[in-house]
Amino acid sequence: MSSPAHEDIILVVEDDEDLRDSMCSLLELDGYRAVGVFNGLEALRYLEANGPPCIILLDLMMPGMNGGEFRARQLANAMLAHVPTIVVSAMELGHQQAQVLNATGYLSKPVNPKQLSQTVRQHCQPSA
Repeated sequence: MSSPAHEDIILVVEDDEDLRDSMCSLLELDGYRAVGVFNGLEALRYLEANGPPCIILLDLMMPGMNGGEFRARQLANAMLAHVPTIVVSAMELGHQQAQVLNATGYLSKPVNPKQLSQTVRQHCQPSA
């Protein structure tokens, strides 16, 4: 049984601090609560402590636990498997990797702010 998602929280899993901070800032300007973590392991710890967000924005290339490893653990957990996950990557074949990981969608880096907003809006409601 899955726990209810936090409808306005977005989890940004990105090892580049500047990019993570800018994505969180953009999302907060759109009325969401964004939480940024450094890698897949930090993301799992956050999810265990706080439950599922409305969406996960997932980088692929990260130290410690990369996006593919995180996604495998996410899909194996019934409480997290349903959370929409958007791969955000600069990899040349990032869109193909997103398909392999059964991700909900794909955004290329550098992230287009308008595309980011539109993608998140499809899955989340801003805070009241």
